[in-house]
Amino acid sequence: MKYNLIFLLSIIFIGCHKNEQLETTTITVKSVVCGMCAKNIEKAVYAIEGVKGVDVDIEKKIAQIKFVPLQTNIETIETTIANAGYDANDRKRDAGAYEELAQCCKIDG
Repeated sequence: MKYNLIFLLSIIFIGCHKNEQLETTTITVKSVVCGMCAKNIEKAVYAIEGVKGVDVDIEKKIAQIKFVPLQTNIETIETTIANAGYDANDRKRDAGAYEELAQCCKIDG
């Protein structure tokens, strides 16, 4: 009986996760200048629970992010990008994080 209950709960748990509704958002990251910038943003955003995909386009200066809205939201994603040292939509980058970026990632020089 105990094993049947565990099995049933496992099936429900797996079924719920396969039916997760994903949302896709596009965030303007106008301070992105190189491949290292893209990798920094991808690493930071993938660390957010619920993020399932990150694609940074350096030329278009956008990041497309797929996420589970029950686990995270656009504001959290924008804040995470800003805390990594990059502008995210209208949210300004964290000045301290920006100073820690490699020189190639700094648009001001």
